[in-house]
Amino acid sequence: MTDKAPSLKQFEDFDFRELPIGVYMTALDGRFVVANRIVREMLGLPLEGRVEANIINYYANPADRDVAIAEAKALSKQGMHSDRGILHLKVMDRNLYVEDYCKIMQDENGLVIGFVGCMVDITKSFEAGQHERELRERVDELRFDIGRILHANTTTLVMVKQTLDAVVEAFEPKPYADMPVPLADEVETMLTEYANLLANAIERLTRSADEKRRLQALAVSDWDKLHNYVSFLREFKERIPTPESFPATLRKLANSVGLIYSGIVPGNLPREPVREVQNTAWHLERFANLVEVLETRATVIQMDYTIHSLREFVTSDKREPVLFVRLNVKLLIEESAKRMAEYARSLKIDIDRRDVEDVSIRGSERDMLRALTNMLHNAIKYSWRRDPERTKPAWVSIRTSVKDKWLYIEFENWGVPIKREEIERGKVFELGYRGELSKDRGRLGTGIGLTDTRRVVEAHGGKVEIESHPAFRGSQNEKSGQYYHQPFLTRVTIILPFADVGK
Repeated sequence: MTDKAPSLKQFEDFDFRELPIGVYMTALDGRFVVANRIVREMLGLPLEGRVEANIINYYANPADRDVAIAEAKALSKQGMHSDRGILHLKVMDRNLYVEDYCKIMQDENGLVIGFVGCMVDITKSFEAGQHERELRERVDELRFDIGRILHANTTTLVMVKQTLDAVVEAFEPKPYADMPVPLADEVETMLTEYANLLANAIERLTRSADEKRRLQALAVSDWDKLHNYVSFLREFKERIPTPESFPATLRKLANSVGLIYSGIVPGNLPREPVREVQNTAWHLERFANLVEVLETRATVIQMDYTIHSLREFVTSDKREPVLFVRLNVKLLIEESAKRMAEYARSLKIDIDRRDVEDVSIRGSERDMLRALTNMLHNAIKYSWRRDPERTKPAWVSIRTSVKDKWLYIEFENWGVPIKREEIERGKVFELGYRGELSKDRGRLGTGIGLTDTRRVVEAHGGKVEIESHPAFRGSQNEKSGQYYHQPFLTRVTIILPFADVGK
């Protein structure tokens, strides 16, 4: 084109057919003056001869044409032209989205006589983008709903925990200070004692009267059950597949003995052995109930934080961004430990945070507190509580140090290993991934803690490192089948730039 305003005749004589892009010209009323092969193919027009068509008839919404003309005129007054406008056209009821580059054409007197431009078919990419936008909107709505549902669930869990607190407090006497879950070997010892007492009481009841009086007191089937219960009580550790099932199984057995007791016909058996069976069955059932309630309570406490952290993660990018401020690391760690104190107490795990320096970082308090609490929660959850070779109580430690203007925050625990390949391949940071060894003893988890923590730390200009190795010397043979069946020391280190004084 030249600076001189062209006429319609000039464009009619120009051959646009071989241009590799859709080129067109329309009169002011929308009639096609020129349309090359690409445009004709787009709109389903005849490939040869004059074009007897009007572009207005192809607009999905004809009113968009007036808007486009007004915009083109306004741009023309500024010496500009329409660039990358998106036109929504309809061709035989098929949606066509084109990227339109358009310029007003004027005659010698400056009057608008039409438009010249080019079209690029972007239907596939536009519809894909539109689908992605719609999907994102649905995901955003879903995330809002998830956040609301999770919030409601945390409220429900608070009510459940309060109820369980009341149930535990109703047990007298209270054998466990602060209501922690007793250690597995303590539970096994107590259950063994109560089971033997009940077995002995049933045997004494069986010997307390002759066969005639026994059958007048209970049916043969009930005596057969009691006889079978005696052998089961003495051998329950061999007969019950897993230690975790000891309390529930013995509770049901004790309850069955209680039901048999309630059916004894009075006057046929001596009162003392009958009362002894009742009392020992009640004590066994009570203890088993207490253990199950305490374990359920600890699970609810863990679940409460798990759901809370999931909600925070799901809704994190929907909150308004906050300016980074100066944060005292020691106070952040104290608050994190405070949030996890009840959970740690319920599992008899100490939180050791003696070596914490009074230094500052710059960041988001909400996000950094979530990242620190995620790591402390994981350290507590994956700790082993007792081992025959250890005399020290179960613990997790938090340490800080400063090196070359970098702050190192270390979370260390003694317990569940993390496999070397899971660390080296970065699988532990994958969203939703839970380590192969993390699911023992029914530990709950979502696989987002490390993902979320790394995302927060990297947003603060830092990084996260992990190491996990056997806790005892002489146990380093990785090819051994027992290598990952021993306790490991696992350390997660958050490395952050610390704030200079005065900044």
